[in-house]
Amino acid sequence: MNLFDSKAYHLHHQRAKKTFHAHNFLYAHVEEELTMRLQDFRKKFQTSLGLSAYPLNITQENSSLFEESFVLSENSFDLIISCLQAHWINNLPGLLKGIHSALKNEGLFLGALFGGNTLIEIRESLLQAELELKGGAAARIAPMLHPADAPGLLSQSSFFMPVVDRETIIVTYPSLTHLMKDLRGMGESNKLLERSKGMASRRLFEKAEELYVKKYGTNGLLPATFEIIYLTGWRKD
Repeated sequence: MNLFDSKAYHLHHQRAKKTFHAHNFLYAHVEEELTMRLQDFRKKFQTSLGLSAYPLNITQENSSLFEESFVLSENSFDLIISCLQAHWINNLPGLLKGIHSALKNEGLFLGALFGGNTLIEIRESLLQAELELKGGAAARIAPMLHPADAPGLLSQSSFFMPVVDRETIIVTYPSLTHLMKDLRGMGESNKLLERSKGMASRRLFEKAEELYVKKYGTNGLLPATFEIIYLTGWRKD
């Protein structure tokens, strides 16, 4: 079942590259966190691959490929790092199995992706606003992995010693417009296949912001939650 539009994925990130440096704080934080975790291991990794929309500084090779047909060569890397990309993959179990197969024996996988509580505030506000204005709601925010489901995915993909943990980052914005600008600047706009192709009305966003402020606003600022799920697993033949 395909949930996400690969063409939209490439288009959004291609557009975002022009000003990504001004909006990359989450990517920079997560890459730094992955780097710190990598330093906890005494093993030296000779062949490494980064899977991310934007090149990682901690891997020798990088790939931003998204298509379901993308296949990694077996037994090719002793380290694979996936940074804030896998939440846009239609077949996440298939991706994890492919990563496991691409690792050499005693190879390491480190991953980070947005979890299910990400942008919970804007999800609820947009949903309620659209229900009030139209009596129904379009798909505007992508479904994301729940932390409780992550260990099972790693185990099903044959990873040895799977570890899952999470981090919650709350960013405050002066308005909904500033939040949306950051999301576009990161390339994290809506990529659902079933998304509404038309422009959302100004009234919808005004209503959503009104609800957002009423329920979540504090001292004139709007909090936005970003949940990061970190995955760690080894290949052990």
